[in-house]
This record gives sequence, structure tokens and C-alpha cells, in this order.
Amino acid sequence: MRFATKFLALAFASGIASLGLGGASASKPVPRTATNRPFQHIYVIMMENTGTPQIIGNPHLPYINHLINTYGYDSNYYGVTHESLANYVAFITGSNWGTHSDNPTQQFNHTNLVDQLEAHRITWKGYMQSMPSTGYTGYWYPDNEPTGTSPATTPPDALYALKHNPFTLMTDIVDNPSRLKNVVPFSQLKTSLDSNHVPNFVWISPNVINDMHGQPPGPGATVTYNDPTQLYRAGDRFIQNTVRMIMASKSWKTSKSVIYITWDEATYPNGTPTASQLKTFTAPGPDAPIVPAGTVDGFQWPGGPYGGGQVPLIIIDNADPHHFVINTWSDHYSVLRTIEQNWNLGYLGNASDSNQVQTLPVPGEPRTTSARQVH
Repeated sequence: MRFATKFLALAFASGIASLGLGGASASKPVPRTATNRPFQHIYVIMMENTGTPQIIGNPHLPYINHLINTYGYDSNYYGVTHESLANYVAFITGSNWGTHSDNPTQQFNHTNLVDQLEAHRITWKGYMQSMPSTGYTGYWYPDNEPTGTSPATTPPDALYALKHNPFTLMTDIVDNPSRLKNVVPFSQLKTSLDSNHVPNFVWISPNVINDMHGQPPGPGATVTYNDPTQLYRAGDRFIQNTVRMIMASKSWKTSKSVIYITWDEATYPNGTPTASQLKTFTAPGPDAPIVPAGTVDGFQWPGGPYGGGQVPLIIIDNADPHHFVINTWSDHYSVLRTIEQNWNLGYLGNASDSNQVQTLPVPGEPRTTSARQVH
């Protein structure tokens, strides 16, 4: 995220088969009361750089607000930290590993969610919008920066951003051709759904327009950082089209599934934030990294938990499809923990900190009755 230029005012083959966790969906409808069974399919849609105050009640986000008012919503959810890349890394490893940089040349050699899934023979794919080809490892696409420009600089017409792709930030994925085959263009999701061969874990990253991030001003920019209304509308359309496509599929209708929709972090106005804005922008969730006093992202940080600010978490659970609101203090570590618990994977990093990081009380999720829930 570039702070100075933007303000966007959002089983065992047999064991798995016995749980119904194969890549293709079950042939018979799953009883919606089967809450003691794990989810067969988990979808994560990661949006960008928009805090809760800019989303709730926003007239340019009618579908997103419809989902919030129709399905599950966590009213006490936060990004882990800043900037964007750090949140993606934290989501699949349980730590930001000390980074607060969006530089896409960073690589992380740490155990991650893919390692856990593959160890348990649970299928996965990352679907990246505007990525030009399967296993693409470039920093941006399109990338028309002049020769010698730093990879950390966003090209003015870029749509795909590696910094929003947590999988190719991991050395044990980017260096493994068989794993890279699971990092595919978003257009393949429809094929997976239409053929009823949906992986158990689905990650979706929209491009930098449809995730509400925005392109920097430049000749290729169709939507800029300075026009959040267009970004809101683009993000709302993407969520509407994607959620409807998933929910219309045979997989959704015949297997126990859940969709988590969230935003990586909140943001703040251009320039130096006021004390009040800084407090809101850096509001922490569980195990937010402690950053010592000093200059951070161009402003003076007083020291303390450098959180990602409050963002929405929407939960669409087809095992118990009704409106509910939870007030669990949580962040991306909490969703990681909930995914790991669903499939008995063990816990990575801060997701293992049960004193702070709770499993989210999703109605269809087994073994979550201890967490507070309000219907």
C-alpha cells in the first residue's frame, strides 16, 4: 500500500474421501444441519485498503452491504498490520516476519498453509485476476515501467500485483513447479466450478481495480487512487459476480462450503495523519506486531502494536445460511486458525496463540461453541 498517494474512503486419500474432502464435490446434497462435519470447500476473497467506516452503509457498495446484512459479519475484525504484502504473508504463515514493506522482491522461507494442506492431502489453488499465465512469477502485469525502475514501483497500467499473491512470495512454492501449477489466472475459477472440480481451499485475489486498491495516476490508469467512487463500484461488482458464480455452482449446492470475504488493511488520508487518524488506522487485532518508536511510512510512530485497522469480515456459510453478527476480536490470524482447525492441520505462528487468537464461531464450523456469538 502506498500511503502518500491514496485514501480510499474496502485422504490420506481414503481419509479425505471419508470426510468428503475430495477436489470434486459430493454427488448428494449436504444436510445443512451437518455442523459436526468439516467444511469441504473454503473460499477466501481478499480485497484491499478499505476500512470498515468506508464500507458500512456506503451507497456505492450495495451488494457488499447486502451480504453483511444477510449472512455473517464480524464487527471486531482487523488487518494484522501495514503494508499490504505483510498482511498476505501473515494470513498464510501466521506471522509478518518483521516486514512492513510492499516490495515484491521479498521472499519468505517459512512453513505456510500450503505445506499444511498438502501434508494432509487437501487440494488448493490460488486464483489471481489479471495474472497472464499459470505460475507467472513477474512482479506486475502489465509491466511497462522504463528499464531500471525499481520493482517496488507500481507501473501505471498494472492490474496484477505479485504483492497481492501470497503463494509466490513463498520460496517453497515459487521454487516448486508442481506447486506453481496451482497458482492460476482467475478466469480458471469458472472452469473449476462448471466442471465441479473445485479444490478444497480456494484463494481469490482480484486485480488492483476490482480489489478497491486502485492504480497510481498514469496513462494506463482507468481508475486512480483519487477516485474511490469508481473503485467502490468496481469492487462491489466483482464481489457480486464472484459470489453469485460460486453460489450458483453444483459444488456450492452439494457440498458444505464457506466463503470468507475481507480486506487486507484500512487506510488513512493523504499526508501526515493526525493522532486520531493514526489511532484508527493502526488499531490492532490479536498479536499485532510491536513496532518500536521511530519513522514508519514517512510519519513518526510513537511505538506499540502496529495494527492494520478495522476492516470487515463477511462469512457466507451454506451449512447455516442466515444473518449473524459476531463480536470476536480477531484478525487474519483468526481466519487462518479457523481454517486450520476445520481440517485439523495444527496451527502456524500466531494462529497457535489461543490466549489471543480465537477460532471464529462460524455456525457451520465444528468445535467453535466456546466463542461468543450473537444471532
